[in-house]
Amino acid sequence: MPFARKPPSLLLRLSLSALAVVLLALGLIGLSVDRAFRASEESALRERLESAAFAVLAGLEVDAAGSVGWAGAPAESLLTQPESGLYAGVYTDTDQWVSPSTVGVDIPLEETRIARGAERFRTADAEYPWYVYRLGLGWETEAGEIVDLAVWAAEDGDRLEQAMATFRGDLWRWLALAAVVLLIAQFVLLFQPLQILRRVAGEVGEIETGQRERLSGRYPRELAPLTENLNALLATERANAEQYSRALGDLAHSLKTPLAVLNSQLDADERLGKAELRETVAQMQARIRAELDRAARSGRRTMLPRLALAPLVERVVRSLRKLYPDVRFETGVEPSLRANVAERDLMEILGNLLENAAKYGRSQVRVAVEAHSSSGRRSGLRLTVDDDGPGLDEARFGEMLKRGVRGDEIAEGQGLGLSIVQRIVDSYHGRIVSGQSPLGGLRVEVELKPS
Repeated sequence: MPFARKPPSLLLRLSLSALAVVLLALGLIGLSVDRAFRASEESALRERLESAAFAVLAGLEVDAAGSVGWAGAPAESLLTQPESGLYAGVYTDTDQWVSPSTVGVDIPLEETRIARGAERFRTADAEYPWYVYRLGLGWETEAGEIVDLAVWAAEDGDRLEQAMATFRGDLWRWLALAAVVLLIAQFVLLFQPLQILRRVAGEVGEIETGQRERLSGRYPRELAPLTENLNALLATERANAEQYSRALGDLAHSLKTPLAVLNSQLDADERLGKAELRETVAQMQARIRAELDRAARSGRRTMLPRLALAPLVERVVRSLRKLYPDVRFETGVEPSLRANVAERDLMEILGNLLENAAKYGRSQVRVAVEAHSSSGRRSGLRLTVDDDGPGLDEARFGEMLKRGVRGDEIAEGQGLGLSIVQRIVDSYHGRIVSGQSPLGGLRVEVELKPS
């Protein structure tokens, strides 16, 4: 059989996810910043070209014939330096002027004429590596004539691309450094909660080896439901094991007497009839069934589903009304009430308490159930049974709870079923108390914690 591949660790999965998120986020940030920087540079370049165009206009002279001349050098020094990267010129219908920086440089303009008051800005591309700004205006000569001018300024696109390349190099280096720092921080942040999970796993391993009985470390609130439920499972398993062990001990003890009787009968009379044997075996079978049923009732399960309480209470009360037609049963249960208890356990508690109340009361029994001891999404309950009988003092009630460790020690009608109720309540880590009922008799109050 081939070995199954181990699934990747949670730390590896989270680290790869964090790496993908960081790279994607920083990549998008880098692209956004790159586009924003280019837009800013192109806007600054346009303003620079506009300034160059107005610098040209500051020293421009146009005569009546439309010839262009200069009164002095342009204010922009780059326009006087050959091949400086910044160029400018003026076109009229009959003449043109270009800045000294255009010496040795051929800048093909797509069009030399432009309407008065219009302006154009052309960005560079693969086919046309120039950024060009053009402005159309009318120039009034000394003779009062208006001459149409087209002033232009241009810059080599390589200058912007060089600036972009320098910026991108710095940008991606800093983003790479930020990615490393973020990944280290992510790893540290991921490692801390995983260490807590490793600590839980370590304590579970110690429980398996018998070094501890429950999870006892202090854990974050997010892990509290997990650790509490694990402790509840462990406590339930220990309680069930104790109940089963006690039930087996009681069973073995209760079978001693019938077996001794059977052996003595066999020794006394080898011709012992089938009727005697059948009676003794029937007693043993009845005892086995009783002990096994008691062990099953005493066992408790954790993580029980939420049980609707109102229908169950009504079902038990409906059955008792048939047995005690002279007793008036009153119920107080919200139709929507639910609790995390076992149906069999609650029926056992209700059946015993209500039957005792009906048997020893006079004519009225009242039962009320409400939610109690909620824990997160799980809820226990509080059950109260009142009767109008003679009542029972607290000391006597405590004695009745202590009785019945073995069911065969309680005579019919004497135990009030409280021993069974006490065992079930203990399995839920709850409590059962008695008091004076508003009806004049006994009040029994049972609290069950959520399971």
